[in-house]
Amino acid sequence: MKYFAWCISLLVGLMSLGQEMLWFRIVSFMLGGAPYAFALVLFFFLLGIAFGANRGKTICTRYSNLLLAGGMVLIFAGFIDILIPFIIQSLNQPNSLFECVCTCCILIFVVAALKAILFPIVHHLGTNIANGKVGASVSKVYFFNIIGSTLGSLLIGGVLLDYISISSMFILIGIVCILLGGLMIIKKSAISVSAFAILGISCFYFVDKHSDYIFRDRFGQDISINSYIENRYGVIHIANDNKDGRKNIVLGNRMYDGILNIDPDNDINDLNRLYLLAAIHPNPKKVLVIGVSGGAWTRALSSFPTLETIDAIEINKGYLDIIKQYPVVSPILDDHRINIYIDDGRRWLKRNSDKKYDLIVMNTTYHWRSGITNLLSQEMMNILHNSLNPNGILAFNSTRSLDTLKTAQSVFKYAYWGTMGFIYASDSEINIDDNVAKNRLDKLVLDGKPLFNEASKQVKNGAYQKTLATKLLSLDEVEKLYNLGRDTEIITDSNMITEYKYGFGANN
Repeated sequence: MKYFAWCISLLVGLMSLGQEMLWFRIVSFMLGGAPYAFALVLFFFLLGIAFGANRGKTICTRYSNLLLAGGMVLIFAGFIDILIPFIIQSLNQPNSLFECVCTCCILIFVVAALKAILFPIVHHLGTNIANGKVGASVSKVYFFNIIGSTLGSLLIGGVLLDYISISSMFILIGIVCILLGGLMIIKKSAISVSAFAILGISCFYFVDKHSDYIFRDRFGQDISINSYIENRYGVIHIANDNKDGRKNIVLGNRMYDGILNIDPDNDINDLNRLYLLAAIHPNPKKVLVIGVSGGAWTRALSSFPTLETIDAIEINKGYLDIIKQYPVVSPILDDHRINIYIDDGRRWLKRNSDKKYDLIVMNTTYHWRSGITNLLSQEMMNILHNSLNPNGILAFNSTRSLDTLKTAQSVFKYAYWGTMGFIYASDSEINIDDNVAKNRLDKLVLDGKPLFNEASKQVKNGAYQKTLATKLLSLDEVEKLYNLGRDTEIITDSNMITEYKYGFGANN
């Protein structure tokens, strides 16, 4: 019996902690990657464990057949797990975000509580009171539970989500719960274990591993989805906004991540912020891009006439599958000058500290999202500074956080605020000469054709004119313009101020 109890303890721990990872992905998606998403999930998960363990204790005192009681609880928990993707799917428009998150928190509490009921039960089943080794028996049950919990986080969160969707993972976990519960009720034997193992393998084979009940339709009727990719790094949508006519919008974990567009005559993704680099740097040969996303910025960079090499870093390999599907950006995969690496940008820079660049471009995500400190902190600015050649330029998206400009200014001699809060930093003063800028922009060539034709140059609000009209402002000028109402601060790895102190909804 003790071996059976150890196995149940391990499997329940694996499923429970694996589900915590799934819930974190869902809640983080709903909240747009807000830093407090994990804390919210953890709070209701631990609350559910505490409540479930207490109910398990009551079951142990009231029922003599603990295998039957535990089996019934697991079967019920399994059916709830299977229903979860469909419940969340129903939480679509017109439900508010608050209602969706509240429902998820209740479900987190319920599924955590149901599995935690098994914890006291398996301790009773696996404890040998007769020989007096109660402590040793309890520790072994707990040991296997910890092993299962660790495996659940690593196996499900770190491996399986690359091959199985979150919706399918909930369904498969539910099936395992039902089978394990049934095995507890009929009691173990070589025949029953073999039969249930075959059933489990069959279910794994027949369940669709890529069903997308949870994330496919999360944007309402005004948004239509062209492409969809889900992996362990998150969820990518390529969407059309049927209300304002914009097409091929890249959404990473529900948040805007660019547009698959390089047409300067229709500069809906404000690539003029990138073209400015061609106007202010005389001879960029080596370029580093951190965050490829849909590839539009990397594709536009390939038009620079003096370019020799682009090293492009992207943490989510799913974007490469997206890029392959769209001819407007797919040439970057075959361009011999462009090297794409699937890695974390900061980690890659540390591993390749000997490489130097004329330009480093980061079209960074919103400054309040979880983990963004890794790209915006003073420590990261120092790493980027060390990776630039003399007169090199760092260009990155502040998403209008003045603290990022203050941080860049603490590392670079010059840091400027450009269009939409795009920041340009260098140890050399950056000046825009209209005649020089025009000459350099005229030399941008893509697919053998000038990027800016004569017609596009005459468009008042076109990318060409917007690039030439760019004003680079100092921190003092920007502070007067925005009247922040507080002193700007330097972002560090320790204070993480854009994520917490001045995060989403705070005064930025």
